[in-house]
Amino acid sequence: MAKSQMTQIPDNGFTELWLHYIWRERKLEGIRLKTEDGKKLTVIFPGWYNRGWGPDFTEARVQIGGEEFFGDVEIHIAESSWMGHQHNLDSAYNKVVLHVYFKKDGKKAINQLGQSVPSLYIGNPEFEPFWDRHDIQQPVKMKELPGACGLVLSIGNYRKTRNLIFQAAEQRLLAKASDIADEIDQNRFDTQEDVLFKRICQSAGYAAYSDSFSQLARIYPYSQMIKLFHSMHRQNRIEVLGRWLGIMGILDAVDPSDVHDAFRREWLAFRQFWSTIKDVVPLIKTIDKKPYRPLNHPLRRLAGLYYHLEKIQFQGLLKSWLRFFLECRRVMQAKTRCQSTLIEMLDQMFPQPEWDPLNGRLFVTSSQLNPSRIKLVGRQRQLIILVNAIIPFFLVWSKSNQDRELERTLFDLFLLLPAEGKNRKTRFLEQRLFPLNPEFKITKNLSYHQGLIQLHDDCCKSYYEGCQNCSLVKWMQKQEI
Repeated sequence: MAKSQMTQIPDNGFTELWLHYIWRERKLEGIRLKTEDGKKLTVIFPGWYNRGWGPDFTEARVQIGGEEFFGDVEIHIAESSWMGHQHNLDSAYNKVVLHVYFKKDGKKAINQLGQSVPSLYIGNPEFEPFWDRHDIQQPVKMKELPGACGLVLSIGNYRKTRNLIFQAAEQRLLAKASDIADEIDQNRFDTQEDVLFKRICQSAGYAAYSDSFSQLARIYPYSQMIKLFHSMHRQNRIEVLGRWLGIMGILDAVDPSDVHDAFRREWLAFRQFWSTIKDVVPLIKTIDKKPYRPLNHPLRRLAGLYYHLEKIQFQGLLKSWLRFFLECRRVMQAKTRCQSTLIEMLDQMFPQPEWDPLNGRLFVTSSQLNPSRIKLVGRQRQLIILVNAIIPFFLVWSKSNQDRELERTLFDLFLLLPAEGKNRKTRFLEQRLFPLNPEFKITKNLSYHQGLIQLHDDCCKSYYEGCQNCSLVKWMQKQEI
């Protein structure tokens, strides 16, 4: 930045938020700072970032001229903004121990008590080398800034933070199990398998459809649907998928003339069957302009659920998954290619025949074939079903049957299997917590993402209003976790 620019506000996206970022990430460390009246300034702690009413940073610690001060920090582009915003008349700013600004225009800060507020002028020409190292041509978005938790995170509390994430994951898992136990106790279903099937359906549905998939399992419970598999394959496929696609409104939403030749004959069979029973079944309104990714379309999920039921039809849902966990225990005891073998076993629980026309297409109206086979229930969705439905259900089952071996197996899988895909909550918390500590390492297993989701739900609701009172920060600062 040229020296002539140091006395004026750039018009290239340079915002006060950018200065918050500079202050919050301690970008000024290593620079010899001094206040406007020439006293040596040391920033011990920049304070908690506050996006609500009041000073920009609270509870900061600074040393001015050898004397330590504890209070707030206010940051502006222009020095005159202090008076322009009438902070001099607001008692909320009486605890400000430092006023930081970029442009000097001669109007010094004074609080409501008439006291002069120490100031740091970072637009001083002496800061020119600093600004040359930092690109101020682009604005910094709120979502790019770390949270109070990220400022507190350091090598000294890495272990505690890992423990917090796992404890939050365990809490989340046990809460899901408790919810399932309540559902079983209230006897709202004919069998425990109906409860398990409902949870599987709910997890199989993309976020926009989870409620609809749950309703589907209530209207057509597992104990009813599994009986349809006693007929010939073609007939049971028509009766199962015809019901599901019909009640979800998918059959009525698609014009048969738009259906690809590879699907049309079966699609017409679905429609014909549905026309004979639809008057006695309530429709689930779910398809109309719901946001979804092509791979998450309800048709694909429903077809995947059909093949899952087809696989477990002889042993039943409960026994099939119990056998799965028994095999998992044997694999984990062998300790050879453990994770990859478990993933392969999980994939086998959601089979998909090579001949299925959805293998190479995203939807029934698609004409373009994809070169690779597209799973109807892919690995990430399998893990989501496992951690949100299967494991919590069998935690309840293991406790009621006093099966300690199964309980250990479930928790071992929780720690061994890889994390499911990222979502908005995990991305948000990772951005708040980790950007200032790239060396922080943690095993990204199922418990990792579940822990982040739980911490987000518990602690991150007030981020945009200010996170200085965040519970996560307080937990991280405790002596023992």
